[in-house]
Amino acid sequence: MRILHSFIAVAALMLSSVNAMAQTEECCGSGVCAEAQELGYKPYPYGFVQVQGGMGTTFTDVSCWKLFEPTVSVAAGYMFSPIMGARVHVNGWKAKGAFDMMGQYYAGMTAFNQAEDGWELLGSPMKYKYNYLNANVDFMMNVINIFSEKVHHPLDLYLIAGVGLNYAWHNKDFERIIQNYYVGGDISNAWGRHQTPRHKLLSHNLRLGLLADINIAKNWSTGIEVDFNSLDDRFNSRYKDADDWMMTAQVSVTYKFGFKPVTKPVPVPTPAPVVMKETAKPAPVEEVAPAPVETPKPVVIEEPIKETIFYAIRESDVDTQSIINRVVAWCKKYPNKKITVDGYADKGTGNPKLNVGYAQKRAEKVAAALQEKGVPASQMTIKSYGDTVQPFPENDKNRCVIIEGK
Repeated sequence: MRILHSFIAVAALMLSSVNAMAQTEECCGSGVCAEAQELGYKPYPYGFVQVQGGMGTTFTDVSCWKLFEPTVSVAAGYMFSPIMGARVHVNGWKAKGAFDMMGQYYAGMTAFNQAEDGWELLGSPMKYKYNYLNANVDFMMNVINIFSEKVHHPLDLYLIAGVGLNYAWHNKDFERIIQNYYVGGDISNAWGRHQTPRHKLLSHNLRLGLLADINIAKNWSTGIEVDFNSLDDRFNSRYKDADDWMMTAQVSVTYKFGFKPVTKPVPVPTPAPVVMKETAKPAPVEEVAPAPVETPKPVVIEEPIKETIFYAIRESDVDTQSIINRVVAWCKKYPNKKITVDGYADKGTGNPKLNVGYAQKRAEKVAAALQEKGVPASQMTIKSYGDTVQPFPENDKNRCVIIEGK
């Protein structure tokens, strides 16, 4: 049987992929490959469930395009590696066969107009339906992962080879046709044994197929699967001395589960290399002259000065030389600074006009005493406030001169 030879060839091809499978598992088996790191999970292994629906046809005396009938499938399986997987697949519903009725019909049939010679021709094939169910164990090989370094692709292409059983029943249409029409030749119901009609048949099923599967999400994919099934010669109720053929074309939806999370490797610190030093004479030490030490410049802290000279009533002479000496010393220490010499008078005595004069004389005499000690006039500012400003709360203290430098 050709289908059996093809099945053996596919099985040999699957076994030859063991080395490629082992190399791929090395990446996403116990280790963690960069591809799995990008996905966030290991794409293999995983389990899946699958539903399919489409059309099927059989190959008989008439064109297979006239014999299409609906078919559905359910499956559950497991992808052991990026290349190899297996599933349990159940497929079935309706099948159709036909007789090529472009032949002679028995003249005794009252349903047809009889020609003069007692025979009549019909211009269309006579079809008959029956039910079937295929249960297979399918081996799946991802052809793309055999030749690709990656293991996760938008499209996967699976070569399918399976073996199982076929269960067929309900071929009453066939019985009706062969009992009422002349179909040519010695045709009887092949489902019977020793001419004993049966209404159901159990036989073998060998399968070769191809599934193109598109990954649309982590857990979901959809695709198209085309299978060729080789069944017992009696499957379509007729003997042809060769296995009967059935082709199915179905759209599939697959849910994938059981992906393993990526385990990040624990970084192992690399030990520092041990450098063996050779024993050698120490190099002569060159004497290095010490760098010159810079003497820090003294930090000059500028201090303000404020001195007050008090006077008796109507007096303006300076008799406190110690205050004058302190102000002179400050002016010489800070030649760029200026001092103010302000004269005041008290409100309690005299009148404002006289008090302005007293305050002015007091300030001028203090300035003259400072000039005699070497303080230049350009370093002083002289003012008289009379009794308009009272710097002290006590009346008698306001007869004064206040010297201030900042």
